[in-house]
Amino acid sequence: MRKSFFREVKTIRTSKTQTPLLLTLFLVCLGTITFFTGNVLQSNSFPIDLAFYQYVTSAVSTEWLHLFELASFFASKPAIIAISLMTILFLWLLKKDYAGMITMVVFVMGGNVLNKAIKIWTQRERPAVNVFEDGYSFPSGHVMVGLIMYGLIVYLIDRHSSHTLLKTVCFIIVTLLLLIVGVSRITTGEHYTTDVLAGYAFGGVILIMAIKTHQYIEQVTHAKQEVHTGF
Repeated sequence: MRKSFFREVKTIRTSKTQTPLLLTLFLVCLGTITFFTGNVLQSNSFPIDLAFYQYVTSAVSTEWLHLFELASFFASKPAIIAISLMTILFLWLLKKDYAGMITMVVFVMGGNVLNKAIKIWTQRERPAVNVFEDGYSFPSGHVMVGLIMYGLIVYLIDRHSSHTLLKTVCFIIVTLLLLIVGVSRITTGEHYTTDVLAGYAFGGVILIMAIKTHQYIEQVTHAKQEVHTGF
């Protein structure tokens, strides 16, 4: 009980020091969303879309392109569902982190629903070279929902683990994976570059909201425990 208490205090202090950084990232993501969404709604084109696609497909070898396509699976719907369920089970059975379970369910599922709603709203057609995916293009669902889920996993590892090396390795792996997933969506012709960038921005906003929600639930739970125990 005492160990749990000090862990909660440390979490509250950490959340306070993270707030300015999270607020800055939140505003940057909002600005990015506003810029791209406004231009997409006006059917404006972006030079970076064609330029980056041509650069990547010409500069990267066929073997690397296949690797990128394979990496994209880790942000597909089956992978998102499977990894989310495994994370929820881990939080339930081993960590008893009910706040984490709620956050994972609400924001990963909510991010997926929001992504579909934005696509219907903006109705941006996919690139002409696309032969794999149906539906609208903006923003990339793989990138947006993948960032929310993997970002939450990294945050929860940081929350529950005291091993600095583990935290660093997980952060690096997830960052590289999300970057490769983003590039893969472009090289396969399933998304424009701006779809991917917007996916990062939308995902970033939802992820920050998820992190603050988890921290808020933990603070409320901690306050109730103090009242009941008279600490």
